[in-house]
Amino acid sequence: MERGATLLPIERNREILLITDIPAQVCANCGEAYIDEDVARGVQALARKKFSGEISYAAAPDSRQVSVLPYVA
Repeated sequence: MERGATLLPIERNREILLITDIPAQVCANCGEAYIDEDVARGVQALARKKFSGEISYAAAPDSRQVSVLPYVA
């Protein structure tokens, strides 16, 4: 395991929140990332704030625009 970072997409209704730069332990062999309990609670709190409207993308530090397009055959 090595110190690194991961990202986590969280979907709620039709909105997708992508949280990046999450501190994690990353498996050097397979790349699987593991986050500890305190970090997981912080990620959950951030997601709750975003989905409840307490914070917006415009107010989020270092926010980036992400486009998501569903595949339609």
